[in-house]
Amino acid sequence: MTEKEIFEHLFTIADQSDDTGGVVSSCLVRQGNIMAEGISCNDGKHSEYVLLRQIELSAIPVLPDDIIYTTVEPCGKRTPGGPGEHMGDCTTNLIQAGTRHVVYAAPDPDASAQTRYKFEQAGCSLRQVNDPRIIRQATTLFNSTVNSTLDALPQ
Repeated sequence: MTEKEIFEHLFTIADQSDDTGGVVSSCLVRQGNIMAEGISCNDGKHSEYVLLRQIELSAIPVLPDDIIYTTVEPCGKRTPGGPGEHMGDCTTNLIQAGTRHVVYAAPDPDASAQTRYKFEQAGCSLRQVNDPRIIRQATTLFNSTVNSTLDALPQ
């Protein structure tokens, strides 16, 4: 699959989410094939957390050349006392699972500095997709599903 096809798939599965805090979807890609996927949930589970649980339940090992694709940059911190705090931040969870490569569409300015620092310290690659249409679509998807405009991503 091409990067464009991977993101089109992520936008399609996002319809299954009940998340009112901004829908995000992610997947594990190995040699151009989607091995597992996850979507954010209204109970505070971020898509990367759901994806990693799916990988664990399916006994799929994360290999060094695997790539995690996500519609929004992984969080580098969780809100203290928030509904998902006990699950930890997605960046740390991805690194601990053995992820070496992450490609995201929409940037998350609230998490970017922390996320980039953690991935850099772990020797992992983190990059934003180059296609402006994909970035716009990911931002629109997220912003169309948030309760509060305070949580919206910049356009």
